[in-house]
Amino acid sequence: MKHLLALFFLSSLAFHVQAQEEREALIPALGLNQVDTSAAKENDRSQLFKFDFLMRSAFDADNLGKEDALARFNLEEARILFHGEYNDRLSYNIRFRLNRSFAQSGLDNSSQALDFAFMKYKFGKNRDWAITLGKQSAMVGSYEFQNNPIYEFLFTDYVDRILNLFVVGGKLSYDLNPDHSFHLQMYNTVNNSFDTHLANNGFVAGDLRRAKAPIGGYLTWVGAFADQRFHTKWSYNLAQFAEGKPTQAVSLANKFLTDRQMVYLDLQYSHLGTDHALIASNTMNDFYAMTGGARQLSKNVVYKSAVLRYDQFLTDKWEIALKGAVETAGSKDDDTFGSDFRTNYTYFAALQHKPFKKQDLRFYLGYIGNNVSYSDRLNIDNVQFSRIAVGGYFTIPVY
Repeated sequence: MKHLLALFFLSSLAFHVQAQEEREALIPALGLNQVDTSAAKENDRSQLFKFDFLMRSAFDADNLGKEDALARFNLEEARILFHGEYNDRLSYNIRFRLNRSFAQSGLDNSSQALDFAFMKYKFGKNRDWAITLGKQSAMVGSYEFQNNPIYEFLFTDYVDRILNLFVVGGKLSYDLNPDHSFHLQMYNTVNNSFDTHLANNGFVAGDLRRAKAPIGGYLTWVGAFADQRFHTKWSYNLAQFAEGKPTQAVSLANKFLTDRQMVYLDLQYSHLGTDHALIASNTMNDFYAMTGGARQLSKNVVYKSAVLRYDQFLTDKWEIALKGAVETAGSKDDDTFGSDFRTNYTYFAALQHKPFKKQDLRFYLGYIGNNVSYSDRLNIDNVQFSRIAVGGYFTIPVY
């Protein structure tokens, strides 16, 4: 890991030193007007490379009063972000998670540690069109996902387990005006190959066959109303993991924002032809384990979720953060399970202190909980998790 970061910094430094010379050759190729003033060139250099460090760390006390109680210091989030703009058309973003595996995935030549690594090129008379290539954030309608990850003390199953959040592919975007834009994104449905994804999770293919093109697509509208106070991010997703078993999903994210408060409501409905998310499949296979058969992916599984978060500044330095979510899993094929056989509740409440108005630094005291319950007819034990956390998080603009 140390060698990787050292190599990256040396490469970045070399790129920074050579940027001015290369810029002279690249500008004519992009059809841009060259600017000769030294002030403009210095501004270009200052925007070329930026480096942020995102961290959240806390003292966590889990499941107090129970046999599995555990209290320890925990590095919950550690991410590094490199980003910059070569000019008003060309930009890049690279972000790593330092507490994830750097092992290469089987399909897209990426890793879990790499959140994204993409370049974005704007074109058109008014720079209202853009192409994004590389590993990038999925254009799904979810403000929980779009939120800074260090703000979310616990993610829902939808964001953490059902979605493929960081996808390798391409995106075409069009800005209709400053308030509305449309996006078409094509991507790999999962990051690993069909066989590897099944093997890594203890499943066999059975009568399923891998899709010859395991590709998905998002069509997304991002909107703003009422002087940028009300925001929307609505998406439709069509993808396939196994041949002839498409996935369809609708995600409607809505947010209200003022100087002192923020509220978002995410609503999602997903119908998976084959349950590559594995949440329902694991439960159903565990239930039928007495038959002794091999574990196979469930078909025609439906996931639904609703997520509500509310942040409010009480004073200039004190604020509260509240979040609650309910998610269900159901089967359209298995009458024993039926609809909504699994319900997942996610919630937290935190009191936060922000000592500096212009710095993204907060200290917090929070309660975080998660309950998973099953339909009575299945006779499966419910699962409960609780945590009390005292910690802090900081987005550090290192360079």
